[in-house]
Parts: sequence; structure tokens; C-alpha cells
Amino acid sequence: MKIKTDQRIRQIDIKAAGEIAGLLEKNTQFEFTYHSDAQFPVAVAMPLKKRAYRNGALFPIFEMNIPEGFIRHRITERLRKQIQVDEMLFLALQGNTGIGCISYATPGVEAEAVSAESLAEILAWKGSNELFEELVNKYLLQSSISGVQPKILVPETIETAESGALILPSLIVKSGGDEFPQLAINEFICMQLAKACQIETPEFWLSDNQQLFVMRRFDLNNDASCRAMEDMAVLQGKSTNDKYRSSYKSIGKVLNFYSSNIKADNKALFKMLVHSCMVGNGDAHLKNYAMLYDDPDDMRLSPLYDVVNTQIYNPADTLALNLGKSKSFPDRKPIIDFGKSIGVKKCENIVDEMADQIRDGLEALVDYTEAMVLDIKSSILENIHRSTTRPAIKTPAPRRHTKHR
Repeated sequence: MKIKTDQRIRQIDIKAAGEIAGLLEKNTQFEFTYHSDAQFPVAVAMPLKKRAYRNGALFPIFEMNIPEGFIRHRITERLRKQIQVDEMLFLALQGNTGIGCISYATPGVEAEAVSAESLAEILAWKGSNELFEELVNKYLLQSSISGVQPKILVPETIETAESGALILPSLIVKSGGDEFPQLAINEFICMQLAKACQIETPEFWLSDNQQLFVMRRFDLNNDASCRAMEDMAVLQGKSTNDKYRSSYKSIGKVLNFYSSNIKADNKALFKMLVHSCMVGNGDAHLKNYAMLYDDPDDMRLSPLYDVVNTQIYNPADTLALNLGKSKSFPDRKPIIDFGKSIGVKKCENIVDEMADQIRDGLEALVDYTEAMVLDIKSSILENIHRSTTRPAIKTPAPRRHTKHR
């Protein structure tokens, strides 16, 4: 993006699915007003029948893609001498590259022509740190993407039968850091284990030197059209700061209310939960579950994404969301109870089958698990044991008989 103003951004024109939707303003409050000819709502919780919305904080649908960690810090460092860095600037920088189908047009902020990168070259790169830093410097101002982990949106060329070659911001390239060593290979292992369990995932790859994890966006079609996406924080009306303040039960309620195939999505959610428990994923918060749609009447749970074993970095880590009344990694009973509560059939069989699939998957990934400094395999095997073990049955102590005079 090219910034041609030093004035704080107060107004942004919003488009939904490529069509004009309304105007977002920052005054004493955030205000969003639909245009009279708007045809597509920006979010299911902001229907067209109400023309104007006001809120003290940024509306969750617009906050969804605002960066939280690495990218936020880098953008702030680059731009803070030039312009006020705030939520409105992050939206302006997003332009039409953000996840989902909301785009932003702002006076004084213009998109620049960008070249595309080769996926094959990214994966074969020998000097990973230098490449990631080069990608960050090149695409930083086009990468308003949520999450704390170092990641960058990278354009690639997509060949289409109708339009020929299109450059789309379709790759998400992730790196690690000193705090979380070998994060890329960690995520690759966990995502491969999800595939072994027949859980839907995006396309993903690990670089040859095992330093970069690359995922292709699942909200973009090859013809450059987008699919609407709302994460569970948005769908529950929560801010990013509240992404850990919820439960799996609440996600089930969202699916029950919005899903066009509740039975299939509840089963998918159950399998995602079992997978998180078995691979030791303590960061499956509200922003790491989402729904996709082209029509608000046909919403479905998105593929699985952003899954790592967090316990190898923090052995005392817990689930990100409550399961029942606890965030502790559960044994078999709470998992089964949750599945039954959302109507999933044969929960016990699913858990046992996934345990076998993950064990077999670990054997197939032995070259990757052995390449890790931290023992991810033992961690996952311990979690499988916990998840498949029935709690000990506590029997009451024998009653003591006393003589009464």
C-alpha cells in the first residue's frame, strides 16, 4: 500500500463481496452506515434491515483481521513517524487483501501493483530466515492478518481458464522465533495428523529446510472471487481480547443457529476438539474456528487451521476454551459427554478411531518428529492416552460399623 496522507483516518468506504456496502466512521464512537443500495450484509449479526450501527469499540467483523502480534509491531514501527497507527489505519492497509469478502477503500491510501512469488521457490529456499524477512519487508503493508505468530500474506500467480494468469494474495507464510522453536514443523505435523483423521484442511506445505509453514487461503476462489468468512469471535459478538473467554458449548450453539448442515458441522467440530486434545493444541481459541459462506443462508464450518502442539513449549498449558467447566486437557469422559451433548453419534468409536489414526500418522511422520529438538511425539502419545482413558471409578469406602450401647 502507498500512503499519501499524514492525516489520521476517520472514514473508510466498505465493500462486501465486491459490492458497495457502506461507510465506516471513527468519531467519538465507531459508526457504520449501510448505503441505500447495499445488497450484501457485512456480517450476519449486522443485517441490512438496520441501516446504521454504533459501537464504542470497532465492530467485530472489521476487527477480525487486525494483526495482534508480529505484524502489528512491524507495521507500527514502519509507519508511526508518518501517520497515526490505529485500527482505522490497519483496515485501510488491508484494502481488498483481507481474509473473507470485506474490502476497504480509503482516500490517501492506494494499492500498489505487486509481483507474485513462486510457491516452489519459497519451499525450496535454502536461507529461510533471509527469505522470510525479505517477504515481510516486501509485503508488510499488504498483510493485515490476525494472529500473534510471525506470518505474512504473499501473492502468487493463479492460472485460470477464463482470465488467464491472476495475481492473488493467496499464500500465508509462517515462521517461528526464539520463543517457539521449530514452530513450522510443529504445525506441519499437527496438520498432517488432522488429514490422517479425515478432518478437512486447507492446502499446506513445509519448506525443504523445515523453517517455513505455507498454507493456501481457503476463502479465495481461483477466479479471484472471495467467500465470506466470520470467525467464532465475530459470530459471538466478542472482541479479539475475549477470544479465550468462551467454551466449546458456545461454539456448538453458534453452529446450531447458523449452520446449514448442523449434523455434519457438529461432527466436524467434535473431531476438531478430539484432535486438539490429542495433539496438545492449547491455542484453539474463538478466532481459530470460523464459518464460510457465499449466502448467509448457507453457512458451513470452515476447514481446520492454525493448529500446533503448545504443550512442548509450556507443559502446563490448557485448552484455550472451556470444555464443561474446565480448561484442563480432558480424559475420555468429558470428550464423549460433549460429543453426545451436540448430537454426535458413536462418539466412543470416533475417539478410538482417531487415536489409531494419529498413532499411525506419527509413525509415518517419524522423520519429522525426530527432526524436532522438543519431543512432540511423546507429548502427543501422552495426550492420546489421556483422551482414551476412562477415569478411575471411585468406590465408596466401606462403612465402619460401631456398637451402640
